[in-house]
Amino acid sequence: MSDPIEPEAFQDPLAPTLSPGRGALAPRRATDSTETWGIQTALDYGYVGSASLTKGLGTATEQAAEISVIADRRIQDDLVFLIGGNWQTFSWGYNGSNIPLPNNLQALNMILGFDMALDEGSEWNMRIQIDPGVYGTWQSLGWHQVNIPGVAAFSNIVNEDFQWFIALRVDMFQFFPVIPVPGIRWQFAKDWVLNGTAPKPAIQWMAREDLTVFVGGDILNVNGRLPDSDPNTLGGRSLAGTLVNYFEGRVGAGIEYQVTPELALQVEGGAVVWRTYDFFRINDNVSSTMAPYVQAAIRGQF
Repeated sequence: MSDPIEPEAFQDPLAPTLSPGRGALAPRRATDSTETWGIQTALDYGYVGSASLTKGLGTATEQAAEISVIADRRIQDDLVFLIGGNWQTFSWGYNGSNIPLPNNLQALNMILGFDMALDEGSEWNMRIQIDPGVYGTWQSLGWHQVNIPGVAAFSNIVNEDFQWFIALRVDMFQFFPVIPVPGIRWQFAKDWVLNGTAPKPAIQWMAREDLTVFVGGDILNVNGRLPDSDPNTLGGRSLAGTLVNYFEGRVGAGIEYQVTPELALQVEGGAVVWRTYDFFRINDNVSSTMAPYVQAAIRGQF
């Protein structure tokens, strides 16, 4: 039998899923979980300054927020059940006339799945998860906005310093319905970690036991459907009922302070270097210039 890996060496196999808040929530792995419920929460809020939009559409500012709650419980040896919910929202303020872009995009969904150790020594772990919910603007809710994206993620703990991931993310509202996402976690020095996983790759330095400094990137994404009553057009084509993939790439730095063993605060800032509203069904998109951002987050584990 293989020697057990210390719990702190383990990272959630769902991490590489292109999902900002949920990627930070990690149900206890099967071998560390108990038969009592554990709850993890995350609250993120960010503000993006003014940026110019392509096609001469004017400028846009942004507010983005996400609230996630996941409860997990071991239901048998090496198997953990998880259930929770997630609300993600992007809201834009435009400066210009007749801008055809949505004022907001939101996702409200359940989280259902399980974590499982695949072998006796627990070096291999797997998560299967689905996120049924409503994805789009909330101006006119309907069945056409219902979607059930999901992920199958695998993690292999090579040793206490190195772990690698592979995930398959499935989303029928996305241009590529299936996306493979690899990643690694490497503690290459005593207080240094290379966290090479989406959505938030970073180099982390533990300055002291309760304070971590990080530099890296962040990928924010929501895929939704616009209302059937949307009157706008882009490139001469109607946006009514069309799908939109919104992606945002950030580069920044920040700190995370462990207030108590159960509660952590995170503050960061930097630049949005890439943003696109992709209306792939009508073969058109809108992007923007760079813009500064600030973000604050709270993480809880109870």
